[in-house]
Amino acid sequence: MLKDSLRYAQPVIGYPQWMTGKTVAFYGIAFALCTLLWSGFSMPFRFAAVSIVSVLVFYFGGESFARRNAFVSSRLFVRHLYGMALAVRLVWVVYCYYANVTIYGAHLGDGADVTWYMPVAQAGVEAIKAGNYHLYDLWSTRWGAVFDDMGYPFWLMVVYLLTGSVSDVFIPFLVKAAVSAYCAVCIYHVAQRHFGEDVARLAGIFTALFPHLIYWCGTMFKEAELSFLVCWFVDEMDKVISSNNVTFARVVPASLIGLSLFGFRGPLGVVAFLSVLAGVVMTTSRIMNSGKKVMAGVLVALVLFVGMGDRFRNTLDKTIETVQSSQQEDNMEWRAQRVDKGGHKQSFARYAGAVVFAPLIFTIPFPTFVTANSAQIVQMQMSGGNFIKNVCSFFVIFVLFVLLFSREWRKHVFILAFMMGNLVMLALSNFAQSGRFHIPVMPMLLLFAALGIKCVNSNPQYKRWFNMALFVEIGFCLFWNWFKLRGRGMI
Repeated sequence: MLKDSLRYAQPVIGYPQWMTGKTVAFYGIAFALCTLLWSGFSMPFRFAAVSIVSVLVFYFGGESFARRNAFVSSRLFVRHLYGMALAVRLVWVVYCYYANVTIYGAHLGDGADVTWYMPVAQAGVEAIKAGNYHLYDLWSTRWGAVFDDMGYPFWLMVVYLLTGSVSDVFIPFLVKAAVSAYCAVCIYHVAQRHFGEDVARLAGIFTALFPHLIYWCGTMFKEAELSFLVCWFVDEMDKVISSNNVTFARVVPASLIGLSLFGFRGPLGVVAFLSVLAGVVMTTSRIMNSGKKVMAGVLVALVLFVGMGDRFRNTLDKTIETVQSSQQEDNMEWRAQRVDKGGHKQSFARYAGAVVFAPLIFTIPFPTFVTANSAQIVQMQMSGGNFIKNVCSFFVIFVLFVLLFSREWRKHVFILAFMMGNLVMLALSNFAQSGRFHIPVMPMLLLFAALGIKCVNSNPQYKRWFNMALFVEIGFCLFWNWFKLRGRGMI
């Protein structure tokens, strides 16, 4: 039955009506219940508005776009998809450029980390203008930067150089919007190769309108650029593995994109290349024959070890050491003892850890519908996006079982390995509950959510399971917001 649901499900060109209106209604119920139960700690209006609008745009805006483009050609759909994704992001970054001043006191938004990255990039600009191209030595000695921290300042430096440093914030915002919008195109192509046009269109729209991917375009954090590099890498490397056309001109550029991830977040680069290895070795021979597997493996390994040999090994060793140590438990204990801006401690934080995070890693973080900590501005504004992610996790988990029991997973090893590798790494890290660190893997989750919707759409019984999942989601929302308030002794 599960195999049939994957193979013979009806096409889903638009958003299924059984999903859209019902999900928005349950979001409204969860939001209203949390606001009524803990009315003394309700979110500020502007943050609540961002949360509500993000859900409406994702579901009703996506449904409208899908309906209007249901019968256009693939080529035209991609153009419209990118245009829509870019337009939404441009509106958001213009809003953020001015709203950030009233929220944070500066156009750049939250200054954490950012106030270090931007001066480092400006120092690079001045060095290049003065004829000093030894940026690694400059940044490591003067600024104490390590390689993992150099990718984003280098990106900003290039942006500043190409634009004459006209604006140190607004121009980067526009660039972030442009590259982030392209993520939707990459995910569309990946989904089209693996699962067909209907899933590709749904996955592309999801990626274009997912609130978290839009949100970070309006900050000076590196998540927009990082998600772009991830999607670009997955798309280019998947072309190699899926096409059985392994050439130097295809493998090397894709591998170089993967190498760039080491300059943004080292463990992400490790997962990327381990996923390629898994894809090359385990993909069914009907997709990639043995000779091409050997050739692809040799070329990827050559690029990796020539470019990042020692760094790859060191990052892998450090990641394994972190997993085997008690760093996650120590971090949770530190969070339990830390006093927030409101003068409260989250005493329940010490009970969190890999045992809790691992089973929920597809779903967390949960929506923050209350003001438990006035400094959690991001969590409140992204509560709508977190609700969407929670709901999408049902479809992702469902379709993983479909792929497993139907034995179809070997046709999609690379993209599955990349998604699962990142989630395992997150579950065992200090950042499992931090939504920002989920951003690079979110496009892949949205891709499999689109496939899951196609499968669920094929059987009324599966739709009943989805209805049950929505009720469970309300329970999680109520518990999480109670947890945040009760743990701080506020109720």
